[in-house]
Parts: sequence; C-alpha cells; structure tokens
Amino acid sequence: MNKRTYRQTRRADATERTREAILDAAREVFRADPQLDPSLDAVAARAGVSTRTVIRQFGSKERLLEAAIAAGVEATKTTRHAEPGDVEGAVRAIVAHYEEMGDDVMRWLSLADRLPVVHRVTERGTESHHEWVEEVFAPDLDGLPRGERRARRAALATVTDVYVWHLLRRREGLGREATREAMLGLVEGARGGEAARETADASMPRRGTVSR
Repeated sequence: MNKRTYRQTRRADATERTREAILDAAREVFRADPQLDPSLDAVAARAGVSTRTVIRQFGSKERLLEAAIAAGVEATKTTRHAEPGDVEGAVRAIVAHYEEMGDDVMRWLSLADRLPVVHRVTERGTESHHEWVEEVFAPDLDGLPRGERRARRAALATVTDVYVWHLLRRREGLGREATREAMLGLVEGARGGEAARETADASMPRRGTVSR
C-alpha cells in the first residue's frame, strides 16, 4: 500500500467513524424528543462535531432522521433471529426485539401520518416483519394453497406484531415472561391444524400423572 492509498484509507475510516458518531448521537437526541424534531445543532453537540459536518454527511435533518432510524432497526435485527420451525425460539426472539425497540417503534408509528420520512421507515419495517414471518414459519406455510397460505401468514404476522406486544406489555401490564407465554399461545392458535394440536397434546399431562 503506497502512502497516498494509506492516507485515503485513513480518511475514509475517519469519515465512517464520524458518520457513526453522528448516527449514535441522532438516535439519542431523537429518542429524547417526543416529536422527533430536535435541532441539528443539538445532534452536532452530542456527536462532538460541527453542524456543518452533520449537514455535509446527511444533507438535511429529514435524511438524518431516516438514516438514524434505519440504522437502529438494522442494529437490532440479530435479536429476533430464529431458525425456521423453532416456534418457541422465534417468539422468544421477537419479544426480546420488542423489549429493546418496541416503545420506540410505537412512537414512530404514532408520528408516521405526520412525518413522511417516518412513514417510509415504518413501511419498510412492516415489510421486514413479513419477511421474518415467511422465514421463521416456513414449515407452517410451505405447501399450503395460495389463499390459505396468505391467511395463515397474515395471522402469524398479526399475533407477532409490535401492537400485540404493546397491548400485552403496556396496557395489560404483563411481565416479559408472561408476555412471551401469551404471545406463544396466540402463535400456536394462528399456526392452526396439526401444529397447534401437537403443541396442545404435548402440554397435556399423560394419563396416570398428576399436573402440578
């Protein structure tokens, strides 16, 4: 590597570090603002850079907000990973994901009609959730007739949606584990057919035993 290439690489690394620092600061500042409308000066101060640097990196507050939300969502994708067919693992993962991001997502959704940039991000979030359902619940969906497959996917996407987590966790006041168990029960119902019956049979005490 010659000196010129080395300098260019270091400059690119420094630019990327600055960009990440701005995104981290933006997530913190936006999260603290109920209307997602803080000043760029506040973001710059939190990141330890000039406002001009923020504008040079992102162009506008709208683009910064979109990038900050998208980066936050991307950073938490690993928390909801589960192997296809691992229903209990999937529910555990999605609840963990919502414990980390759920309250923020609900706030974004409440502002989506007013802020087009937030609307775009939440729409992508919905698409991502459907993709997750397709992957995780593939054994329950593969081979079904088109109409039945669409209905079951819709049911599974609904019972694992952030709104359901919010209702159980915040409105009904359930703890994290109780929320997980309640959502798992909803998922088993949405899976339907033999899958739900097998789970129900497995949970029933065998004849001659006493359930404690």
